[in-house]
Amino acid sequence: MDVTISKAVVPYLYTVKDGETVAEKVNISVILGLFVSKTVTLEKAAELAGKSVWDFVDFLKKCQIPWGEYTEDGAAMDEQALEKIEKGLYE
Repeated sequence: MDVTISKAVVPYLYTVKDGETVAEKVNISVILGLFVSKTVTLEKAAELAGKSVWDFVDFLKKCQIPWGEYTEDGAAMDEQALEKIEKGLYE
């Protein structure tokens, strides 16, 4: 499959922090787009990028892309745990 990349986009590809070739930079850019748009999971994005999940997380951190979500339910569970710790229930 051949893909044509606009010449206006090419200079921006050189700012991509992974990949040696333009093709590799396009590939990782597409994978990042799929991950950020929640089209693929973290695990699938790492697999597509040929990285372990933790290596992909490190890559996301370098790119300043959030890799995890902190939901209201998670915050409520943390709050409950902190209250139990304060009451000495987790000793």
